[in-house]
Amino acid sequence: MQNLEIELQAQLSTKNSLENSLAETESRYGCLLQQIQGQINSVEEELASIRCEMESQNQEYKMLLGIKTRLEQEIAQYRALLQEGQQDIVTSQGALQGGVISSHSYSSNSYSHGQSGDKTGQSRVC
Repeated sequence: MQNLEIELQAQLSTKNSLENSLAETESRYGCLLQQIQGQINSVEEELASIRCEMESQNQEYKMLLGIKTRLEQEIAQYRALLQEGQQDIVTSQGALQGGVISSHSYSSNSYSHGQSGDKTGQSRVC
């Protein structure tokens, strides 16, 4: 009977020791789990912020790309107008002779300067 009592006490002591060890392990892993969950939440917030920033940059990029496309079209249109004007000047210079040619080339230069000045003014408004 006494041996059984001693063995029972030993088994109870072992049981208490294992329960304490289990509680410590659960506590330690609970703290680690909270730390990891905090890191996950932080990374998720950062990811959401990055997504929002990327969407904003994508919208800005699309807007700038649209502006670039419109400006390229406008430049092409101005070039075509300038080429038309230069062809008209060359044609009219071929028909004229002497001092009239120099006055035409002067007026054509002022015409093209005036035209580019007007167009530049419009581009600055945009």
